[in-house]
Amino acid sequence: MLLKLIIFAIVATIIYRFLGGRVPLIDKKKRGDEKHEFGKIETTSECANCHTYMTEDDAIIYQKKAYCSQECLKKAQSL
Repeated sequence: MLLKLIIFAIVATIIYRFLGGRVPLIDKKKRGDEKHEFGKIETTSECANCHTYMTEDDAIIYQKKAYCSQECLKKAQSL
């Protein structure tokens, strides 16, 4: 009886490792936490002045428009 339990535990561990440490029926909630292969996916914005793209973390927001640098912002204000 103990031998059957040990063999069952070994087989279950092998199957668990084969599935990548996830149990498909239980771990459905964790699928939303997956990352892109290069890391976190970031949203980009286009500069209102020079039309280059930058991440929203790097953008300067002024009057609901995104700018890539202080220079672009000053040029847009002078127009």
